[in-house]
Amino acid sequence: MRKNILILTLLGLGVPAASLQAEEKIDFATQIYPFVKSGCVKCHAPAYEDERGRTRKPKADIVFATKEGILTAEDEDGELVLVPGKPDESRMLEVTLLPIDDEYHFPPEGKSPQWTDAEKELFAKWIEQGAEFGDWTEDPAPQEGLDWDGKEKEPGTVETFE
Repeated sequence: MRKNILILTLLGLGVPAASLQAEEKIDFATQIYPFVKSGCVKCHAPAYEDERGRTRKPKADIVFATKEGILTAEDEDGELVLVPGKPDESRMLEVTLLPIDDEYHFPPEGKSPQWTDAEKELFAKWIEQGAEFGDWTEDPAPQEGLDWDGKEKEPGTVETFE
């Protein structure tokens, strides 16, 4: 109801419809990347040296800590895992929607927090909007903030950065 009143008020003031859409645009850096990082980057970060001096490479050579990595990541069939504008063709979303006991479900149970339904919906909407990254190009510290206590997020919540 409040949204309808706001829209009518803004239209009455001559605010172009395009500016209304811009306000609703999903911001990758603050709204999407937080749950991508917590659920995916632990295994899909750029190669790095761990505390024992071993080089750790991204699983399946997929990197989700950079814009380039996300846009060029391919599945086992050579298909892009993210198809801007097409959530139904985006494997990056599809694998989160599979039953948790499915061998292709990601993130694997117990490895990272699962995406909530609200996060999956937001991710699908972001893809529908064209999967734009704004100014974000990479996480300068992909290994920071990945500690997880093993507890899943509350249903309906969306992990965000302020």
